[in-house]
Amino acid sequence: MSFAEYVTLLQRRWRIWVGMVLVGLLAAGGYNVLADKRYTAVATSFVTVTETGTAGPSGIFQGSQFAVQRMSSYSALSSSPQVLDPVIDKFALDVPLRRMREMVDVSSPADSVLLEVSVMDSEPQRAAALADETSRQLGVLIEQLETPRGRAASLVRVTLTQPADVPVAVSSPRIWLNLLLGLVGGAAAGLVLALLRHHLDRRLKTAEDVRAIAKVAPLGSTLYSRSAKRQPLVALDHRSAAAERYRSIRTALRLADVDRELRHLVVSSPMAGDGKTSVASNLAVSWAQIGVRVCLVDAGLRRPMVPQFFGLDGTAGLSDVLVGDVELDDVLTPWNGGELTILPAGSLPPDPAALLDSSAMKHLVAELRGRFDIVIYDSEPMVAVNDAAVLARQVDGLVLVVRAGSTTRDQLATCLDLVGEARLTLLGTVQSGVRLDRRARSSYYAPDGGWGRPELSERSDATTRATTDRSGAVAVDESAPTS
Repeated sequence: MSFAEYVTLLQRRWRIWVGMVLVGLLAAGGYNVLADKRYTAVATSFVTVTETGTAGPSGIFQGSQFAVQRMSSYSALSSSPQVLDPVIDKFALDVPLRRMREMVDVSSPADSVLLEVSVMDSEPQRAAALADETSRQLGVLIEQLETPRGRAASLVRVTLTQPADVPVAVSSPRIWLNLLLGLVGGAAAGLVLALLRHHLDRRLKTAEDVRAIAKVAPLGSTLYSRSAKRQPLVALDHRSAAAERYRSIRTALRLADVDRELRHLVVSSPMAGDGKTSVASNLAVSWAQIGVRVCLVDAGLRRPMVPQFFGLDGTAGLSDVLVGDVELDDVLTPWNGGELTILPAGSLPPDPAALLDSSAMKHLVAELRGRFDIVIYDSEPMVAVNDAAVLARQVDGLVLVVRAGSTTRDQLATCLDLVGEARLTLLGTVQSGVRLDRRARSSYYAPDGGWGRPELSERSDATTRATTDRSGAVAVDESAPTS
């Protein structure tokens, strides 16, 4: 991934990494509050060599070099029981030797003869006293070890030159360092989680996601609306942003195949609930609004949804015509004063795919082609059954509806494989239920669906309700998933 792709990923997954940063900061803050406060006291001792066997400046130099070379060894002696046990006994500390070793640290600056003994403790006064006593005990042990056999005096003298001051500032926890570590750790964890979510999340969310699978850009997209189940026919309000989306899809379909005139198309989707019936219905309304003779055919012979969108009685329809029980003219239903003609699904047959592949269906397709300028078939989902593929072979092409944030890459890829295997003409894809952020909604269209001023939006809403009431459309049952 390039740097720009990482930036785009962080923008899309900002909730994840911002949440992890907050978690990291809260964890660091919690540790700072709950951790025991500790203070560090430092005592400094000076090491000298009292006898080297050489007089004069050269003897002093040799003695200092001897002491410098020994400093690392002297520092290591600080963890010995001979040093720490007397300290524990003197202060009656209820700590094991191992814990005492963790409290004490001895270091020596480079090229110096100084021993710095630091002790960390929860009480500042006791920390200073422990540092002084540890320095004295370390000096005693060093002088004992540097006393040759047969001699009473040591060659090395350790002098406590700077007793420890009582510390004022807390040395642990290190508040700002912990917060910085929490920030960096949270940001790193957020980035990892965002990457994992990006690679594991198979849902199609943007037009680029659809383009990457289908290899072509979507014909357009429809907007997500909370009121879609109550007012599914959003194309009725021709001044709304939602209706404009369908007009754009309509235009894109007219240009989808420049070599021939597009008249018959099947609208399907990978799975149920992707919004195919909404797209087919509103696209039919959008085409009818420009004076084109349009017929919307409910070819969902397993679970018909079109009658619910338009408030029609779908007792008799397509399946009844195909089996010869009724005449076509008896079930073709004019809607909204004849602006649009609808052919309901009718009775549910035992084998819908066989019925759609029958010679009667081919004759019906030809009959509808002669009567109408545009015929839109709302068919069943492609992943579940092959009804759409069977029907699409008889018409000009297929439109696939994918739902933003719901349809997965694998589902769309399966549909495209079916299209290739059946040698169907794919006119394009439509991405349904696209959500706009607040800034896009406020700059693009008013929250209630109208363009421009609030009063214009209110009039548009009233127009939609009036048109819907005149046409007889009813709200879709909210308990049922939208097709």
